[in-house]
Formats: sequence, C-alpha cells, structure tokens
Amino acid sequence: MTIQINLNQPPFTFLSAEQLEWLTSRLNLVFFRAGATILEAGKSAPGVYIVFKGVVEEIDPDNGHVFSQYGKEDLFDVRAVLEKGCKHRYVAVEETLCYLLTAEDFIQLVDQSDDFSIYFNTDLGTQQSMVERQDSSVSEFILSRVDEDVIRTPVYVSANTNLARVAELMFEKKQDAVLVRNGQEIGIITGTDLLKATLLGDKTRQSKAADIAQFDLIDVEFGEFLFSALLKMTQHQIERVIVRKEGHVVGLLELMDMLSTFSTHSHIIAMRIDQSRSLKELVVAAGRLETLIETLNGQGVKITALTELITTLNRRLINKAFELIFPERLRRAVCILVLGSEGRGEQILKTDQDNAIILENEHDREAVLPLLQQLHQALLDFGYPPCPGGVMFINDMWINTMEGWQAKVKRWLESGKPDALMNMAIFMDAEVVCGNPELFRPVKQSWQLESLRSSIVSALFAKQALNFETPLTLLGNIREDHGKIDIKKGGIFPLVHGIRSLAFEQAIDECNTLERMEILQQKGILDAETVQGLRDTLLFFLRVRLRQQLDMDDPNRGLSQQLDVTQLRSVDRNMLRHALHRVKKFKQLLTTHFHLDNF
Repeated sequence: MTIQINLNQPPFTFLSAEQLEWLTSRLNLVFFRAGATILEAGKSAPGVYIVFKGVVEEIDPDNGHVFSQYGKEDLFDVRAVLEKGCKHRYVAVEETLCYLLTAEDFIQLVDQSDDFSIYFNTDLGTQQSMVERQDSSVSEFILSRVDEDVIRTPVYVSANTNLARVAELMFEKKQDAVLVRNGQEIGIITGTDLLKATLLGDKTRQSKAADIAQFDLIDVEFGEFLFSALLKMTQHQIERVIVRKEGHVVGLLELMDMLSTFSTHSHIIAMRIDQSRSLKELVVAAGRLETLIETLNGQGVKITALTELITTLNRRLINKAFELIFPERLRRAVCILVLGSEGRGEQILKTDQDNAIILENEHDREAVLPLLQQLHQALLDFGYPPCPGGVMFINDMWINTMEGWQAKVKRWLESGKPDALMNMAIFMDAEVVCGNPELFRPVKQSWQLESLRSSIVSALFAKQALNFETPLTLLGNIREDHGKIDIKKGGIFPLVHGIRSLAFEQAIDECNTLERMEILQQKGILDAETVQGLRDTLLFFLRVRLRQQLDMDDPNRGLSQQLDVTQLRSVDRNMLRHALHRVKKFKQLLTTHFHLDNF
C-alpha cells in the first residue's frame, strides 16, 4: 500500500530505515463517518491513529469540553496505548480517514528504538531538543574558501622601523604578525620572530625590522579552498600564509582563524569587531552576524547558546562604535543602555533600536547630542532599523541625567497609566552596553524601592500581560488569521511580561527572562514544574520564529512576528498548540496572583 502522509518528520525519523519500512508495511487505512466515535473514554485503544484526511475532536465525556482537534498527519492517542486506556472520547467531526498502527506494533517500535521511546515519554523541552538535534546539519570545511570572513587586514611597517615600535603596533592592533615593506619586497615578522631575536638572539629594541623579517613568503590565492591553505601550512610547518588577489597582498590567513571558521565563525567576527579601526570596518563585521546565525541555527546550536553569543557580539559591536565616535573625555560622562529584547539578552536577528542614555551632567548634553546622532546612524548601518515608538537615545524622552531618570521612574510608577507602565517595563530591561556603568546603578535601585512597588502598582504593571488574547479557539486549537498568528503578542509578550511583573514585585535585579524564572523558583514564587514548562515554551517560540524569519527574503526579517502555521510540520504544530496552552494557563496564574479580576 502506498502511504500518502509524510513520515519523513519526527517522531518517525527517530526510527531506523528498516524500522520505518516495517512501520509502513503495518499501517492500515480506516474510515470513519461524520459523528462516529473512534475511541471511547475508559476503553483500551486498538492502536495509534495518524490522520490522513478529515478532522477528529478530543472530548471530555463528563462535560463535553473539547480539548483539541486533530488534522492531517496529527497523531492520537499515544497516551491511551502507553497507559492502557483512553481518558477522553475521540469523535470524527467529518468523514475521516486515518492510518492505524496497532498497539502491539507501536509498543514493539517503542521497545526497539530508544529515541522513539524517549520522545513519547518526555516533556515539551526534551521533545524540542530532540527535534532540533535531528534537524541540524553540519557545514563541510572542505567546501569553505579563503574570503573576507577569514583573512585579517595586514598591518605594515617600513624596513627601518625599530623593533620596539613593531612590538607596540602588534599590541595596539591585536595582531601576532606584521608585514614589512622593503622597497618592492614584502616580508613578515611574527611575535615568535620578535621574541627569538630580542630574548634569544643579539637584536635590541632599536634594531630594524628588516634585520629579522622573513621575505620568502608562502601565499595562497583569494578564493582558494581553505583545505589547500591548511595543506600549505602543514607542509611548511607554519601558522599563517599571505593571501593575494590578482597579485596584490590583501591579507593574512592565520591557522587559528581557519580552525575557528571550521567551528562557527564567531571568533572571527569578534576579532574583526575588536580590530576595527573605522565604522566602515564595523559595518562589514555586523554584516557577518546573520550568516553566523544561519550557520549556527543550521548546526542545531541550542537557542540559549545562540542568544548568548549574538548578544555578546552585538554589545561588542555597539561598544566598539561608541569608542570610535565618543572622545575619551566623554566616555565616562555617559552611560548607554540597551532595552527590550537586547537588554534581556533575547534578541537574535536584528530588531528595531531600543536604547537610552544617562548623562553625568546636564551641561554635557549639547556636546553629546551630535555624537548620539552618529552612533544612531552607525546602528542603522549595522542593520538596526529605528524604533517606531521612538525609544531611542536620539529622542529627548530617553535622554536624562541620573537624577532625571530617578524622577521619571517615580512618575511612571505613581501615575499607574498603561503607557507610563509600559515605558517602565521597557526601561526595566535596561542593561549597560557602554560608558560609565556607575551612572545606572542608582537609577536601577530607584524602581526597586518598596514604596514604589505597592500591590496596586504591581497589579497594574502585570495587567499589561493580558492585553493580547492567546490565539486559541474555544476548542483548544490554534486560532489563525489567514493561516498566521502574531507569535509575539500571542505567546512571547505575555510570558516575558508576566515574568517581568513577578520580578518587579520581588525587586529582582536580573533582566534575562530565564534567569528571572530561576530566581522566582528559588524564592518560591513559581514551582519547578511551572518554571520548566515556561522555559520550554519561551525557547520553542524563539526557535520556531527564528526558523521562519531565516526563510524570509527581507532585510528587516528580524522584525517579523507573523508565524505561518500552515508552513509548520505536524510535530511543530502540536508543540505550538501545547506551548500556547501553557501561556494561557500562565495568564490565569498571573490573574490569581495579582488579583487582576479586581482591575
């Protein structure tokens, strides 16, 4: 029999080819008329059903409540097979065709395959990890080429430069080698050469670069395979080669950089950021980030590791731009903050700018404003679009002194107005990215004052988490708008803001949502099961959103919050439905905890 459903997706891909072939041979197609009961509560299940055509409802026999609906390629009722009995009734809503795998055959597969068994006997987080691991793909080092991603811009010295200056340049430029111009000839001095010549040899600090430079350079052509470069390094027992393009030297290729390329490219991007000497060079480094994200996502890197890495690189990028733009005398006189998802360390693809600034002295404002405009333009060039709500340090509302910010926080909280409290929510996620962090410490302490965190203020603050409905129907299915849902409004925001509200109530310092959850658990505000469920839910939302964003051909795809449910596999739709139910339950918890029914 030809199977007309896609078995090339989890959980079936956890089976070996032989097991999958055996499963296919054991499937039988069964038909149910509209209204027919497929499984009865309290009875044993003949097996596991996979919907081919039609719709099946899962119903509580006691009150008629519909728990869920199942469509094409959805499975039911695995739990009934594993636990030897159905808890609910399953009814065909319309004429329905299902493939049936008998209970005996299903149990045999569970016994034979560890991964198949674990998938059906674990929680959402473990299921998600298993699916992500299987979806991953590893890039081939042998196919990578020598290009801008891996070569270093060379630092040149003249033949007459003394060795003391050569050492200073290596330290300043964070390079382990410099190129030496001697007429038409080009040589190289490495850190090892310098040490040998001065500590083990007869050269002094005033000796000339030409005295120790090596002029018999080994080179590779720009565009060659990295494997070829690695072969030359191995053959000549060296750790770097010169890169030429049309005869001209365009860079150095280091062994360390090449091995970093084999892993993730992240080291190279960090190095490029640190060594950038102009905003133009920083723009090039910023342009590498999305390629890095695509690579790491494709390799199945955990979303927590991905957000941590990208957050680190983004902040180094902004900090380097700040150093290039702000004169040293003003760097300690200001404190630049990132807000929102960037402040929480939960941003992956670039979203709109959310930032603010604290001035040490009001009289510095005039000198700082044009510099902020330059920094804002640099962020635009890096790929961060402007914030539609104007939450940016070029807006007067988000520029203030330490005392001014303390007063503003007090006004926001005392007003109790939704707009003011949302500004407070945005500001509560602030993290210092550059400048003087001591300017922020008293400001952060201001919203942790018990006098500003009354039960009424905390409740009004938390109420914003209920602003958007969870996209679930009365029947417990995903409610779509032309096949799409807004995953931020429907899932991410209520979860993030709900946790933020509990953190506000408890005066918790941390900004990251997962870290806030852990502290709330330690304080006994949330139990371990709830925290684990919310953690799994948030990470699933971030992963599934990222996957669809990466499939978009749009320079501002990081701003997209529309999740196309029709593009999800059956396994992802099931996990999405499960996650949205967790959000709905969490909102009920918030309502009870903050007594929101009274507001």
